[in-house]
Amino acid sequence: MSAKSRFAVFGATGAVGESLSRLLVESGHQVMLAGRDVTRLQSLGAELEMPIGQMDAADSDSIDRCVQQAVDQFGTIDGVANCIGSVLLKPAHQTSNAEWDQTLTTNLFSAFAIVRAAARAMRATGGAVVLVSTAATRVGLANHEAIAAAKAGIEGLMRSAAATYANAGIRVNAVAPGLVRSTMTRRLWESTSAAEASIQMHALGRLGEPGDVARMIAFLLDPHNNWITGQVIGVDGGLGTVLPRRRN
Repeated sequence: MSAKSRFAVFGATGAVGESLSRLLVESGHQVMLAGRDVTRLQSLGAELEMPIGQMDAADSDSIDRCVQQAVDQFGTIDGVANCIGSVLLKPAHQTSNAEWDQTLTTNLFSAFAIVRAAARAMRATGGAVVLVSTAATRVGLANHEAIAAAKAGIEGLMRSAAATYANAGIRVNAVAPGLVRSTMTRRLWESTSAAEASIQMHALGRLGEPGDVARMIAFLLDPHNNWITGQVIGVDGGLGTVLPRRRN
């Protein structure tokens, strides 16, 4: 990545968000660490020697405050990454209104609020916004109705925002992971049989690691890669586009 830049990472204490935050700091950049869990934020902030900001995915004002805090702390910001997300694997007929609302709030509502806050902060200077979608928006996967719908909304948001803010030099992109090992997805890969079934769906024959996704987000945030916007980049072991061969 290019010379020192200033970023805000939302969901900084999640698996991908923490991996991204560490990668950016190790590369010499300044990072505002934003998240919900104050205790974990404080620990990570102290370790990385970076400022923290508490926020909630359902509270757009808290998202605005974190972006403004980053601007106040660093003078300006060059990019914002939204690593906030959730996983709900249920067929539509078993999904409650509360689960549907929470899935939309955690994923789509937070993404919109972050795009809005980032655009306000970077309209005069340009920069980058990176959102997180899922391979499940590209290929139909059973029991993914709610999360696939929310993430498809994120992709539509991303493309429209990329068009709106291109003249301001703001690039907006998204990554679309397959199944990544994390605390959030633990129940999907801790079982040997479930993990093997998931691996068989990924053409490259393994599940993702947080660093796989974090490195692509860092690439899209990098000011050197300033001719990329409006794109969804699959970081999914081929899940979204490649039919895996049967393994013996």
